[in-house]
Amino acid sequence: MAKLSATNSLGGYDKEIGNIRLREVSDQSLIALAIPQGGETKFKQSIKNTFSLKMPSPIKSVKNKDTRLLFTQPDQIFALTKRMDDPERSMANNFEDSAYVTDQTDAWVVLEISGKSSREALERICQVNLDKEYFQLDGIARTSMEHMSAIIIRSAEDTFCLMSASSSAKSFLHAVELSAQHVS
Repeated sequence: MAKLSATNSLGGYDKEIGNIRLREVSDQSLIALAIPQGGETKFKQSIKNTFSLKMPSPIKSVKNKDTRLLFTQPDQIFALTKRMDDPERSMANNFEDSAYVTDQTDAWVVLEISGKSSREALERICQVNLDKEYFQLDGIARTSMEHMSAIIIRSAEDTFCLMSASSSAKSFLHAVELSAQHVS
């Protein structure tokens, strides 16, 4: 009997392009948490009990040592957390009936772009105003990059976390990599 094993969408890609580092983030699980109708109060309490965090806003993620919570749409958040063997079961145990839990880890590719010119590279392909004054630390936005849906998070001074569908991971990487090459 064949044994299946998980693989990274981009094979653990990690490359320096000028003063930019672009790498695949593969040491995290991504879990969608949807709020049952009328269950917002119970859901917020489960967020507090599980992560010691408050609900994120549509424009700002919240985080602790191991987890970042992202508002993705009304009545749904994503939890980007340290890698777990069975994230769906683990979260379902924590949230019981206060959330519908779905493991999204394999459905998304996560790239981190960092370095002095990272913002400049992203400005070429991202429609969001990434100026530090407007897109602040822990800021989040849903957007498109080169016609692909994406989520962008400013995780540090010159570091951004980019998320897109794993089905187009190579095309997404190509777009970001090419933009980085053009500013280096």
